[in-house]
Amino acid sequence: MLAVDSGGHEITTVEGLGSPERMSPVQAAFAECDAFQCGFCTPGFVVASTALLSKNPRPNREEITAGLSGNLCRCGTYSRIIEAVEKAAGRRG
Repeated sequence: MLAVDSGGHEITTVEGLGSPERMSPVQAAFAECDAFQCGFCTPGFVVASTALLSKNPRPNREEITAGLSGNLCRCGTYSRIIEAVEKAAGRRG
């Protein structure tokens, strides 16, 4: 969604998900799995992963890949990103 089209919608950024002292399950899993290198894409992947898990708490690898397909990682840490989402899914209710 373009920012201009977000009027009237609630927006949650990565900062709204947790803090270094109290990370969300997805943030903690990304840190534990080293699911980032340069960090440029990390906020988008964390927010997209959180949204995916809120709709599908137990996604398989194909569903994770499809759910995160709108995000790109220049460093190529996709396998660790998928691992982090799987780990976070195991922590969720």
